[in-house]
Amino acid sequence: MSTISFHKVGFYVKMRDRKGSKKCCGEVISKPILSDVSGIFRPGMNAILGPTGSGKTTLLDVLSDRIDKSGVTGKVLANGVMRSKNFKLTTGYVVQDDVVMGTLTVRESISFSANLRLPGSTTPEEKKKKVNEVIEELGLVKCADSKIGTELIRGISGGERKRVSIGMELIISPSIIFLDEPTTGLDASTANSVMSLLHGLSSKGQTVIFSIHQPRYAIFKYFDTLSLLGSGRTIYHGPANQALDYFEGIAGFRCEDHNNPPDFFMDVITEGTSLLLKAEKQKQQNNNKNSHVVVIELDNIERDQGLQRFKDPGLDPNSQQKQLKLVYPTSPLVQTMYVCARTLKNLIRNPQTFALQIMISIFFAVIVGVIYLQLGDKFDSAIQNRMGAFLFIVMNQVFSNMSVVELFIRERHIFIHESASGYYRVSSYFFSKVLCDIIPMRVLPVTIFSPICYFMIGLQPSADKFFIFYLTLFLTSMAGASVGIMISSSVSVLTVANLIIVLIYVLMMLFGGLLVNLETMADWLSWLQYLSIVRFSMNALSINELKGLVLKKTINGTEITIRGIGEEFLQNQGIKYETDWDFWQNIMALTIMIIAFLILAYVQLRRMKKLK
Repeated sequence: MSTISFHKVGFYVKMRDRKGSKKCCGEVISKPILSDVSGIFRPGMNAILGPTGSGKTTLLDVLSDRIDKSGVTGKVLANGVMRSKNFKLTTGYVVQDDVVMGTLTVRESISFSANLRLPGSTTPEEKKKKVNEVIEELGLVKCADSKIGTELIRGISGGERKRVSIGMELIISPSIIFLDEPTTGLDASTANSVMSLLHGLSSKGQTVIFSIHQPRYAIFKYFDTLSLLGSGRTIYHGPANQALDYFEGIAGFRCEDHNNPPDFFMDVITEGTSLLLKAEKQKQQNNNKNSHVVVIELDNIERDQGLQRFKDPGLDPNSQQKQLKLVYPTSPLVQTMYVCARTLKNLIRNPQTFALQIMISIFFAVIVGVIYLQLGDKFDSAIQNRMGAFLFIVMNQVFSNMSVVELFIRERHIFIHESASGYYRVSSYFFSKVLCDIIPMRVLPVTIFSPICYFMIGLQPSADKFFIFYLTLFLTSMAGASVGIMISSSVSVLTVANLIIVLIYVLMMLFGGLLVNLETMADWLSWLQYLSIVRFSMNALSINELKGLVLKKTINGTEITIRGIGEEFLQNQGIKYETDWDFWQNIMALTIMIIAFLILAYVQLRRMKKLK
């Protein structure tokens, strides 16, 4: 059995006060979200009740250790001792909006949690048995092999989705489970069914802590402990069945017989918060021993030596409380493997984006091939047509990566929840997503695109030059995708991300060297060329094709051979081509840009987890 106690907990966020400050940007102030909140939650049904904006979810996040600690004050204890670093990994947390992968089945979702969160010593048979037990306990047997559902795929009901979210947490047999408004979005019957399920778990000795807005009486009867919040402060904390007597005794608030107690509490908190706080303060000054307010109940918490210790590492006071890092139950390789498997399964069951990417690659390869069909060694407009084709090809490879912007935005809430719950390390998730995006969405399209357009255009018929052409396009596509991945991990709104990445791509095109002569550009702008994917890609393609290009022209019926025109164009454009390094430095630049953008994306992903 496990107990969570908290004493004078506060949470403050920093914001700028533009109204009360003479400074142009406003003065930085600390706004209280929670103030001196105290209480104790023991095994059973523990409800945090309050109106919108009262701090329910914030308190839940503070207790579950899933919030920025820099703004937290006060003390939170697990079984009478400070929480260890592994506390989050040994407790369950169900968020308000179900964050589950819609293309997976119920069994696959719970199995995913089991494979990553159960100890590595657990055999596959034991994991399968545990998954089946959870499915049976939650009443999900009939829909165990049904997909959860997406906007395009019909799935299970809202109540069943909520049970799946609960099941993914129960798989580790947590002593404490936190739930953020578990009845939100559910009809009355389904909400009652979910709360009845939680009540059954609490009767087995689990500590169930949840926030809830305004439940009906049938749900209120399940509550053992009630914590009422108003404007970030404790209005009442104690046995749920004694709350009505408390309000009548402290300030004369009486609930009518026909009124629902939670509705009554909301009315009292909304209209009489200041009066209640004043009355409670006066009552404490008079040393009234019968008060059920939390401060009275917490007087003996730190002196209580009889709290039973739980065996979970995150709750055991003899475990490594001062360890410097989290101890995951599975290795990085195992985590990467299972996240990769889930990502590929999701791609296979939702193939629209992949199929569209392939079709677009074929379409544009044919289009550019038809427009510049068989240039060969013809002299007329040879250079102009080749450079036009290269610009079209490069911009196609860059802009075709727009879909990568969704990579981290679409699953942002899933990542934040799962990483906070200890499913996987940030690095495992990052490498899995990047790897599973690169192969089907970047490598295959460019592999299809390259030979079609190369041989239709009729570029130099050399195996070496073709493979260099393919390598350049692959790196160009990867560099463009890396920019998109960086934006995806930095911005949470897809529309904003699309605008930003289009702006970046257009700027790269302007500084690519073909539309504007970089040699004549102003010094304060010319440095941007070194950040342009288009510039390095165009340089590599131009050197590869134009160096050593031999053209033929017929004059008065006589065919003559023309050499050096390609080199002359390169020289006029300020592109160095004499040595092998002049070419390979462009390839190296693209490679460095890929690595740099991916590193920035990873840093942003870690920052996202830390902020959330």
